Amino acid sequence: MFVGVDVAARWLDVALGPSGEVLRVANPAGIPDVLRRLPSGAHVGLEATGTYYRPLAYALARAGFRVYVLNPAAVKAYSRSLLRRAKTDKADARLIARFLSERYQDLTVYQPSDDVLTVLGVLVRLRDGLTSDYVGVLNRLQAWEYAVPGLSRLVRYVPKAVSDLRDRVLREALDLVASDGLLSGWFSSLTALPGFGPVIALKVMAYSGDLRRFHSARAYAAYTGLTPRVVQSGEAREKAHISRVGPSRLRGAFYMAALGAYRSSPDHRAFVDALVARGKGRKVALVALANRLARAAWAVCVGAG
Repeated sequence: MFVGVDVAARWLDVALGPSGEVLRVANPAGIPDVLRRLPSGAHVGLEATGTYYRPLAYALARAGFRVYVLNPAAVKAYSRSLLRRAKTDKADARLIARFLSERYQDLTVYQPSDDVLTVLGVLVRLRDGLTSDYVGVLNRLQAWEYAVPGLSRLVRYVPKAVSDLRDRVLREALDLVASDGLLSGWFSSLTALPGFGPVIALKVMAYSGDLRRFHSARAYAAYTGLTPRVVQSGEAREKAHISRVGPSRLRGAFYMAALGAYRSSPDHRAFVDALVARGKGRKVALVALANRLARAAWAVCVGAG
């Protein structure tokens, strides 16, 4: 059976076949119900929708189902090819099941990370969420402070509370890495690279998962989305851009590493300056350096593992 799952923040629509029954359960509370309802040996496809798909994909894989985490852009292009007129959660779940039934032989089966990598991913994502929400929350409180003077104490308290929580989560992540031989080796190897501090190293491990699943540095760089995407058809040529197919926070981590390497490493500065001298924009040159650092990260981690 080919099963398609349309993932939302609060629920899962599960299509038992391209034209079969569609179940709706809460996400993630309804995951045990999904596991009970699926027949043994089912192929299950779901889109990589933010972080909401992760608990279901992890549970399905651990339960022995063949899971395919699909690129939403590929499913969207497939939908357009069918000239669909209706778009509902039920229809989307059935569409994913149909897409999977036709393409599964060309797709890669999802392999969940080791438990320690999964926990690390949760901790790093939590810290990133606290960081991104920090400024927005503070700005809203400061805006209300002028209208409600009693909020002054709260405005003074929130920054320290959020900062303390971020520090605690970071310590938990570092302790987790130190407790695992493989991750501690990767962490040491990454932090030895120019431009990599502890936070960037944690992000690389958290958003990459098990680096050993990539067969080459080139394959890993392609996963990060830092590799060029060239479009050429007949006489028409588009300016090359990076593919941006991988996790955006992973690309951001490598770009920040590139900025640090440019400042601290003469060799990496010379690499960027040479590209700029050949007419490349500075940001383009730094992205090229980020690509190079991604390849280096794979090489030192796989060697360390």
